[in-house]
Amino acid sequence: MTEPEKKAAPRARRRTEGQVVGFKPAAPAAGARPKVAVTGGSGYLGARFVRALAARGTWDIVVLDLAPAANTPAEVRHRFLDLNLPHSDGTVYRILKEERPDVLVHLAGVRSPLRDAVYAHELNSIGTLNVFGAAGEADVKRLIHYSTTMVYGARGDNPAFLSEEHLMRADVADHFVRDSVEAERHCRDFARRHPEARVAVLRFAPLLAAERRDYRIRYLEGPVALTMLGYDPLLQWLHPDDASEGLLRTLDTPEAHGVFNIAPDGVLPLSSTLLLFGTPSVPLPHGLAYVAAEAAWIAGLGTAPGAHAHYIRYPCVAANEKARKVLGFAPQKTSLETVLEAARARRSAGRAIDFDALEEVARMAAYRLEQRMRRPAAPAAPGPDGGESAGRPAATRMAS
Repeated sequence: MTEPEKKAAPRARRRTEGQVVGFKPAAPAAGARPKVAVTGGSGYLGARFVRALAARGTWDIVVLDLAPAANTPAEVRHRFLDLNLPHSDGTVYRILKEERPDVLVHLAGVRSPLRDAVYAHELNSIGTLNVFGAAGEADVKRLIHYSTTMVYGARGDNPAFLSEEHLMRADVADHFVRDSVEAERHCRDFARRHPEARVAVLRFAPLLAAERRDYRIRYLEGPVALTMLGYDPLLQWLHPDDASEGLLRTLDTPEAHGVFNIAPDGVLPLSSTLLLFGTPSVPLPHGLAYVAAEAAWIAGLGTAPGAHAHYIRYPCVAANEKARKVLGFAPQKTSLETVLEAARARRSAGRAIDFDALEEVARMAAYRLEQRMRRPAAPAAPGPDGGESAGRPAATRMAS
């Protein structure tokens, strides 16, 4: 063994930890289809994206996740990956070196607040750090990363529509969103270290679907919903099919680099959303509402911790013009249509709602709000809390 080989041996042994028994990397063939590796490809959005991509028949797809999704197409291959295991960076590196994907789509992560904040942090933040570190060593040249529009923060001084140039000002006390901010910083650092790579960060508006049993649908379908007295924030709701389309459009755009908001058209007030779900609200003064939300969370009754309650107080509405222009993204469902679809499914579950009476009112309200928000607004002086009392901001800009 030569001297360089001796030096490389310990690293090679470290990188082969957790190797799948019997696995043999596919030999590259002339004219082979491009390959995409998808972490979290068995999750709700990941499985939907993988099915849509497989239906095209133009990509070789390998899913990196704990287990294959129940309805994974037969042509999609699966490789085991658990980002919470020790040395997961070595496992990711080994898989990427064996598979040699043209594109890595990173969707793995926790999409609802967990009471085990350490576990969520290790998966969402440290897991992303490990994935991008392994991608750099494996010389992956294109990466697509899942993020959320919540990184902008829900704040009283937010503009009507938040563009990709807006700072990330999420409250650092909100561990769930803070992990997403940290993950984006890992993406930014990777892009700086690897200027030859193209990194697209997709900030998705909140997804909503009746069959997706995350914390948002549980809040909307609860027996009652906590709200804040005197506040009725405008909300965006993204249909899962549009979220999947955002991923497909990004994959189809090799030059895509930087941050893109994947958001629907239209907005809907929280009050109208709850009305369509037939869920009565319990309005409390905002100081008491934060305490009540945190107490319910600690008691195992709430859907999110108190710090996350900013999003039922202040707006966090993202603009989608950049994604339209660069990616050709065109959402097919408005926020209102997405809520109506989910709420109708709720009606079929036994909650009686007169949609004929509510739908026209909701549509007119949404239209008027949209027109009002599109008007240029004069700068306003900060209110008593200047929008800053919502918590300490994690003000960070991701290059777009």
